[in-house]
Amino acid sequence: MKDESLNIEMKLGGRSSRYVLGPLACLELGHFVPHPPPVYIIDGAVAELHPKWLEQIQAGCDPREHATLVLPGGEGVKTPERLLAIWDWLASHNVPRDGSVVAVGGGTILDVVGFAASTWRRGVHFIAIPTTLLAMVDAAIGGKTAVNAVGLKNPVGTFHPAEAVLADPGFLTTLPRAAWRDGMAEMVKTAIIGGVWLFEDLHRQRADLARLLAIGDDEDPVPHVLGALPWREWIGQAASIKARIVGRDFREGGIRRALNLGHTLGHALEAHSLADGSPLSHGQAVAIGMAVVCRIAAERGTFPVASAVQVIELLESCGLPVTWNAPDRDTLITLLGGDKKVSSADGLRWVLPRSVGQMD
Repeated sequence: MKDESLNIEMKLGGRSSRYVLGPLACLELGHFVPHPPPVYIIDGAVAELHPKWLEQIQAGCDPREHATLVLPGGEGVKTPERLLAIWDWLASHNVPRDGSVVAVGGGTILDVVGFAASTWRRGVHFIAIPTTLLAMVDAAIGGKTAVNAVGLKNPVGTFHPAEAVLADPGFLTTLPRAAWRDGMAEMVKTAIIGGVWLFEDLHRQRADLARLLAIGDDEDPVPHVLGALPWREWIGQAASIKARIVGRDFREGGIRRALNLGHTLGHALEAHSLADGSPLSHGQAVAIGMAVVCRIAAERGTFPVASAVQVIELLESCGLPVTWNAPDRDTLITLLGGDKKVSSADGLRWVLPRSVGQMD
């Protein structure tokens, strides 16, 4: 049925988590809040664009008045100062040890609110309602939380999986084109890692993707986007792939590292671009990182040249960059050395594809 939800059950770090995808997913919120009322922290753009739907979601969980904090979205929200402000707000509303925090927004909101939930009273219940494509296919799944600090991307964070991820594609109708592109970077990444069917379908429909995403104003929503392509199927496939990987390797000791495809260089470029005054979005930085590692793997002869060409074609069809002016060598080495995935035993680990569906 059209309104039927996709349910993905996960066991993350010994804790149960469920991903629900569908137009009625958010109305299941009450099932995951053991002691209502929860408190809500919501992206300001979402609060402005979807007020009636948010009211309905809140009322469906608990009819009482709801404590709601509205924050600006974007990478600028992921700061220690903002984290402290969220703690102050949780204290002002006396959120108890068995209380629940519901985050509504994109990946940056989910990152910082998830971090706050993981540390408030040593960890309270956390429910994520992702409202961007990037959050639905990547950021909301797997339990990573973080803030940016000391000039680095995500160096401080925790593992604190949401007890539920409630994904309603309807939120995507107001998503700006630039945010669609960012989400596609993560969807393409996930398809390369573990979704041969998904990758082939995305590449096959790249002309339609280009028509929707490659041309047009960055800040405009994409007209009739949900009916144009099989987004629910694609989002469900990507979410299932990531859920399978993080379920097998919650703490990123092995196969979960594959999810960092394009991110090692991407995070370095993202951090440098912020400091340089010409910021790359997360999706743009990851797209460049993926294009680079695919070229490197193809030049080494460990990744088919034809596959590398397809990756680059697909990224460009989504309106994403595949090249960038690199920072000087010393700056790049410093940024790469600050990557959170560096270990004393292995140093900096690069994820290189061997084929679509298989990583080094």
